[in-house]
Amino acid sequence: MQPTMQPDLTTTKNPLRDRNLYIIIGVTLISIMGAPTIAPILPDLAKVFDVSLNEIQLVMTVFFLPMSIATPILGVLADRVGIRKVLVPSLLLFAIAGGCISFAQDFQTLLGWRFLQGLGVTSLNVIALTMISMMYRGKALTTAMSVNVSIVGISTAIYPLIGGALAGFSWRYPFLLAVIAFPLVMLVLMVLKLPTKTSISQPSNLKNYLGNTWRSVNNTSVLGLLLAIGSIFAIQSGAFMTYVPILAGVKFGTSGLLNGLILTTMSISLAIVASQLGRLARRTSEINLIKIAFIIVAVAVLITPAINNAWLLIVPSALFGAAQGLVMPSSQALLAELAAENARAGFMAVNATVQSIGQALGPLIAGISFGLWGMEGVFWVTAAISLATLTLLNFLLTPRRNKGWSNENYR
Repeated sequence: MQPTMQPDLTTTKNPLRDRNLYIIIGVTLISIMGAPTIAPILPDLAKVFDVSLNEIQLVMTVFFLPMSIATPILGVLADRVGIRKVLVPSLLLFAIAGGCISFAQDFQTLLGWRFLQGLGVTSLNVIALTMISMMYRGKALTTAMSVNVSIVGISTAIYPLIGGALAGFSWRYPFLLAVIAFPLVMLVLMVLKLPTKTSISQPSNLKNYLGNTWRSVNNTSVLGLLLAIGSIFAIQSGAFMTYVPILAGVKFGTSGLLNGLILTTMSISLAIVASQLGRLARRTSEINLIKIAFIIVAVAVLITPAINNAWLLIVPSALFGAAQGLVMPSSQALLAELAAENARAGFMAVNATVQSIGQALGPLIAGISFGLWGMEGVFWVTAAISLATLTLLNFLLTPRRNKGWSNENYR
């Protein structure tokens, strides 16, 4: 049974009083579950399946790979056939594949189901961001985006702890967490209310739809924001989610639980900084905050290989989390303002595709760096990526190049 569709739920009121936002946050929580719950147990999985540290990063890579391929397609489908018709099957596939991974008997089977789980999660982040951008405007939009990112930070602080703790009983249990998506399916079907599209906002045909999406994306400011998003996700999935736990396990002999605690500091820092974004944005622009973030990232990764105590890995993790807290809500809110009204899911699909490409490339780039220059090389190359991104942002995100924002965005 589907709820009656409201003709217009777009609002500037406080989103914290809207139960729809909490269902959307539930979708976001499922969309990020697959990485932080598994990252702390990568060293354990390498031992269980008797594979090298270079091979074990495939557990992350194959999960992110379908996102970079299928996200644009699913974004178009969400705009054309409806969000709910894409969201529900995606949640079901994620839950089923996650459950099946826990019964895998060999590494190849695990990777196969992990790929399907990644396919299931592909549309979730796109749809969550699209629903927020559909429902809210003005300060309510920024508030909703900040709340969404803050919850991401809190949950990714908890997920590594849960994954590491469950792995103490069996490596299979962290994968079983995916079945939490089943109750969310019922909420999406029975409680979630979405605004209907007016006849004006309905894309008349695929050619016009793709044209509107392309016109939204073909903007130097959009390209700059997408670069920032892709870079921060590549650094997260490569240096921090994959190689910080490996560094801790190999160099200091840490457990999955301690690895989870280290990653947790990153998420707590993200949540704290994201929750204060409104105050920070009143002091300087979102553009400047994004640029400052990449300086923080470079510092964080440069100090990581010099650390000689496992507990001190908390410091670079917290610094990187702070940088994420600046980049993610700022860039997502600015992108939402630039999206074409009748192609929001397609536009956000481009955003999510860039995230997914970054997440897929991150472990690969880090793995290549590890093979060429060892563990220190992973973090040196990551620092170079951060500084290169900062340099490009100085050219792409400037007032004279941007036609979509007011001068407030450049204070």
